[in-house]
Amino acid sequence: MTDRIDGWHVLLVEDEFDSLQMVTKILLHHGAEVRVARDGYECLIVLESYQPTLVIMDLAMPQMDGWETLSRIRARSDLAHLPVVAITAYHSVSVEQDAYDAGFDAYLSKPLETNNLIDQLMSVIEKHRAD
Repeated sequence: MTDRIDGWHVLLVEDEFDSLQMVTKILLHHGAEVRVARDGYECLIVLESYQPTLVIMDLAMPQMDGWETLSRIRARSDLAHLPVVAITAYHSVSVEQDAYDAGFDAYLSKPLETNNLIDQLMSVIEKHRAD
């Protein structure tokens, strides 16, 4: 079976173990290569040597949260256009709007549903390629 995300390189930034395992399993099942970072600092270190197709990042993490991490990614000219998808367990319309205003390319609330996750990731990449 050829999947729509087969061959993608995804950096998953997530501190919560169950969510990390679930999303990794979904992405691997659909053909993506997955690298993992447990917080924003680790994400920035990984990005020094890894060029992902996109980043999926939790908003609420210890050390450096998703908001600050995105700000640092967008501040770097070599990473400014990297697609970054926000995920969070604390869904509200205002948080969703804040995520888009901050520069996230998509926003997903946990628990994530497999088909919705893949569809949203495809939409982000299609939009990114069209720009």
